[in-house]
Amino acid sequence: MPIEGTLKELSLTNIVQLNCTEMNTATVSLTYEGRTGIICFADGAIVHAAAGDLVGEEAVYELLSWPDGSFVVEAGTIPAERTVSTHWNSLLLEGLHRIDEEQASAEQPAEASPAMESPEAADEMVTLAHELSSVMGVEGSVIISRDGIVLASDIDGNPEKEGAVAVFVGNAADELGSTMSLTPFDWGLVTMGKDRMLIMERPAFFAGLSLSEKASPALVSAEAAKILG
Repeated sequence: MPIEGTLKELSLTNIVQLNCTEMNTATVSLTYEGRTGIICFADGAIVHAAAGDLVGEEAVYELLSWPDGSFVVEAGTIPAERTVSTHWNSLLLEGLHRIDEEQASAEQPAEASPAMESPEAADEMVTLAHELSSVMGVEGSVIISRDGIVLASDIDGNPEKEGAVAVFVGNAADELGSTMSLTPFDWGLVTMGKDRMLIMERPAFFAGLSLSEKASPALVSAEAAKILG
């Protein structure tokens, strides 16, 4: 069954990360202000993209720049032609970099992610991830921007996959809270089989903390909040 939604509910960056980390073969069709585009995945890799007259990587960058629109994700066959060969993570980083440059040239300052501000800020994120992992009951941590880019991690396994879960749940909680006029999202717990992840929100990023079996989410969140400030 196709999955449908809007890019305000789930950004294209998150859609790409989820399909790639889950090693999916699928086609994402997008529509925005009368324009259409597609991104095709094969075994977790972006293999084809088109948007208007653009094809390949330039089409990916164009689609990433769309601030809104709707999407449909369908399991599909691999396209006859392959127009994209660059790794998906590199595509996302370059796409976000281009968006930042366009905003700067238009004199519309945007909130920069901590990892993009300076090497020192990036080091701070790495240190923060290590400190969060040192909290009793925490087995690993990942810090991810609201756009879905992993800023730092100290976790076994795939940080992109864990980060995608954190940013998806965090953004969904924000959207739900705004719609229902609830208090702002602070932290939440996601259970996936035997795995548990505590998700905490900060202005520029989300932190995902992998919890041990007996860890108390409330106690961990209180200790983590001291580190996050």
